[in-house]
Amino acid sequence: MHSRLSQRIADALLSAGVPRESCLLVGFSGGRDSVALVALLQEAGFGGLTLLHLDHGLRSESRMDAEWCLEFGRARGLEVVVERTAVGGTEGGHGVGLEEKGRAARYAFFSRIALQRGIREVVLGHHADDQVETFLFRLLRGSGSLGLGGMAPWSERVEGEVSLRLLRPMLGVWRTELDEWIARRGLTFCEDLSNADPRWARNRIRHGLLPEMERAMERPVKAALWRTAELLRAEADWLREHDAAGGELQEQLDVKSLRLLAVAQRRLRITRWLALHAVPEVGFELVEAVARLVSERFPAKVNLPGGRHVRRRAGRIFVEGCTGNDPLKKLI
Repeated sequence: MHSRLSQRIADALLSAGVPRESCLLVGFSGGRDSVALVALLQEAGFGGLTLLHLDHGLRSESRMDAEWCLEFGRARGLEVVVERTAVGGTEGGHGVGLEEKGRAARYAFFSRIALQRGIREVVLGHHADDQVETFLFRLLRGSGSLGLGGMAPWSERVEGEVSLRLLRPMLGVWRTELDEWIARRGLTFCEDLSNADPRWARNRIRHGLLPEMERAMERPVKAALWRTAELLRAEADWLREHDAAGGELQEQLDVKSLRLLAVAQRRLRITRWLALHAVPEVGFELVEAVARLVSERFPAKVNLPGGRHVRRRAGRIFVEGCTGNDPLKKLI
């Protein structure tokens, strides 16, 4: 029998065009969110699940977590694919850089398995609290409207040779709802102690900033922040559609065409173009630096992460140092 919560998950996937008989890959850490996601998917009648667990090698107990995930899958009749990687390298450390490395490693892992299995849909366990934390994280980094819209219920991500379809059916579900549902069903999960580590920015937002905001406002604020992210996401979708009406993005940008655009649309087009060139951490400063190539004669080059750079030459703006794996080249 379906619970109200599992029906909400089913409705979210059905609205994304994903029927119950679909074969799906599921990002699975073994934590409470991913355990709840798998249990809810099974309760909702989604049977063709393959769980993907990446051991980042950042914690001494991570190998035990991987073994726990394998046992969880066996108990539920599900295949679990486990891969290990050394995200931290030899330098260790914390912060946005390491988080970005971990995220890149996960999506590369998802891409490899998707290519092997011929399945491009990956279900992720992000929920409403994650959306709020993402909104605040990006707000404080100076993101524009595209970033402040947060995560979408479904989105496309070009990764290597695969265009992954990322599905997030729990974005409208709060952590407290998941905790109550897990407790009623007596589910167990791996407790990740790093979720309380204040060295991670997201933990400081969750355990420090959000409670302080609620004390300052003398009321709960998460629902209002979630609604703001939803409104901005809808507006960002409209902006993307409006920008796309001006023509598909090309491998190179035309300086004269960009000069004719309003400032907001110029920034939007540059942001989309950089993202499609797989430039990580596209922020205000980088977008403005590229925009100056349109309006100013000097400089004619902007450095990018990974030794690449954006150049202006003969009225065109292009990325130097692209490899054959440049996602934009697969889309044009």
